[in-house]
Amino acid sequence: MMKKRPKHWVYTEMVLMFLGLLLAIYNGKTWESPTVLFSILTVIFLFRAVERKIFNQKTEFWLNAGMAVIFLILGVIPLL
Repeated sequence: MMKKRPKHWVYTEMVLMFLGLLLAIYNGKTWESPTVLFSILTVIFLFRAVERKIFNQKTEFWLNAGMAVIFLILGVIPLL
């Protein structure tokens, strides 16, 4: 059975996404590094995957974990 997420989890996710957006904009204006951009997205999707695992949302867990792995791979490719 799926647990109901407390409001502080929802607000933490929203703040993390907003800070990720601001950092992505700053990255685009100054560093222009795809690795930094994909690292930001990896952290966001990893947080969401852990949150979904805690609250037993299996489908969303696998979606977010898969997206985190994709962004991790895309972040590593420019470093090779």
